[in-house]
Amino acid sequence: MSLAVDPVLRLRPDNARAPERHAPEKPVEWRRTPALTRAVAVAACCLIAAVVFGRVDLALIAAPFAVGTALLLRDRPHRTPEARLDVGEGVCAEGGTASAVLHVANPEPVPVSTVVTAAADHWIDLHTGRGDFAERLHPSTAREMAVAGRARRWGGHHLGPVHVQSHACGGLLETTVQRLPGSRVWVLPVPHWFESAESLPFADGVAGVHRSRRLGDSGELAEVRLYQPGDRLRRIDWRTSARSQELYVNATLSERDTDVNLILDLQVEAGDSGGIDGAASVADLTVRAAGAVAAHYALQGDRVGCIEFGARGRRLRAGTGRRHNLALLRWLASIHIPIDALPPSVAMLRRQLGNHRSMHVLFTPLLNERSLNLVASLARAGRPVLCIDTLPDHVVPPPRSHWTPYAERLWRLDRANTIMELRDLGVAVEPWTGAASLDDVIAQLVRRRYR
Repeated sequence: MSLAVDPVLRLRPDNARAPERHAPEKPVEWRRTPALTRAVAVAACCLIAAVVFGRVDLALIAAPFAVGTALLLRDRPHRTPEARLDVGEGVCAEGGTASAVLHVANPEPVPVSTVVTAAADHWIDLHTGRGDFAERLHPSTAREMAVAGRARRWGGHHLGPVHVQSHACGGLLETTVQRLPGSRVWVLPVPHWFESAESLPFADGVAGVHRSRRLGDSGELAEVRLYQPGDRLRRIDWRTSARSQELYVNATLSERDTDVNLILDLQVEAGDSGGIDGAASVADLTVRAAGAVAAHYALQGDRVGCIEFGARGRRLRAGTGRRHNLALLRWLASIHIPIDALPPSVAMLRRQLGNHRSMHVLFTPLLNERSLNLVASLARAGRPVLCIDTLPDHVVPPPRSHWTPYAERLWRLDRANTIMELRDLGVAVEPWTGAASLDDVIAQLVRRRYR
């Protein structure tokens, strides 16, 4: 029996939530404005009073209102303008411009004035199309209006909704408000600058940039040995051969690629995010550091994959190249830490780690016991693991009493002791400081691998 027809899956739970019913959107249509109502009311009242009291001056007062209203309503529109919001690709980078184009077409042979009200998430500062702005549409023409703003933080943000309302006949007629729901714009994180000149352990791929202990074609000299049948002639060391009167060749070490698994500890969020221009929270530091490490190794030919250690437990398959790097940034931009989520399982995450000889880079703030168990579990399994501390320095607990500073000091001392114990057990733990900050610990891993 397939899952689609399994009767157990059709049972209604006790706490089932009623399906949400959205009211259908009302069609956009023309309607009179209060100005038209006032003009007709003034003209009618003056004419009635002129007839009842026999006052000619009241009729003269009503004449401009009646004639002006009749002239303005002579060319009244019948079809409403058509509005459409186009977000395009819907992808930008932190600090870049998230933009959308509003297309408004006037199908009638009369001029129309369109008033647009745009809104966006608080992480997008609108600088074009903010608030209310009006545009004049000539007869039978279309107009494109930009709604753009600066994206201050990575993630999926909504650009919209946009409310459109048109006016015609000198403001005597208006359309009902048309609400365009907008769309989501994915803001990709801007990774920190990271560069490392160290090779990674377990370089067992076909071809890459990491030096291995296997002989092969590369520029890394391993030894000078006697010529053997099958050696290439371009490998002959002519200087050594001339001195010894025997043929010697240069043996080199092969350069290979490796697998890099990025494990993101997303159990808790600490600190307030200030966007790209402000302070960074734990999630900000984790995402930008992971993006920097992934970009460095993916662009140089290594296979990079990502795994979430959190309630969602997502996984991105390993890949390499520029295209995979862009997909990885898009994957990082969709990271979300739910509130009061179920705790993740260390055993389940270990089952997702495929290759035992991969390089595991764990980004964690080390704020709970489950994170320490994950680090210890990877170290006991003999996997090469690099633990990057992603707790920002400015993160402090909220003040609750006069004992809070002393409690914070004790907590930081205990955390420092825990990091020292992990290092004594052979786990490389380093805070993230940007470019070339991991060269020393990676070199220690390589020396430990080939010891």
